[in-house]
Amino acid sequence: MKRILIIGCPGSGKSTLAEQLANELELELIHLDRVNWLDDHTTLSRQAFDKQLTLILKKEEWVIDGNYNRTLAHRLSYADTVIWLDLPRIICLYRVIKRYVKGKKTNHQHHGNPKRIDRDFLKFIWRFNQTNRPKMKRVLEGCTDKNIFVLRNNKNIRIFKNNIALMRTGSS
Repeated sequence: MKRILIIGCPGSGKSTLAEQLANELELELIHLDRVNWLDDHTTLSRQAFDKQLTLILKKEEWVIDGNYNRTLAHRLSYADTVIWLDLPRIICLYRVIKRYVKGKKTNHQHHGNPKRIDRDFLKFIWRFNQTNRPKMKRVLEGCTDKNIFVLRNNKNIRIFKNNIALMRTGSS
């Protein structure tokens, strides 16, 4: 596990897990939202994003969190491990709203995401499992040479993190 992709619906916990794994495995952490968002209203051009992404992917080790389905197949070609946080939409929606409210109180911008939240983004989260999940599943089905972990709830995530920690310490 030297090149790890973490994907899933907004609010599934991708950034949190990415930070924890990067720390545990001593790998560089890349949040695609930080790469893409220049400020609260502006993103990189498609060409500039792709150029930055290619530079990142060529590195020897990393943990990358983010969906950006347009580039998923490209990122998969470099990854050795994929972690798909496939949580229920109501949990993801709750977490995004909670993050937004907490960010408003602390004036903290989370991992490059805009400070605002709008109806279209909430609809995107609510429809994610119907629209994006099938695409992600199709792309991942063709990845027979990758370690793929599908984590569907907090218990799965906790067990996965504990197993990583056990592997690092050499315990069984």
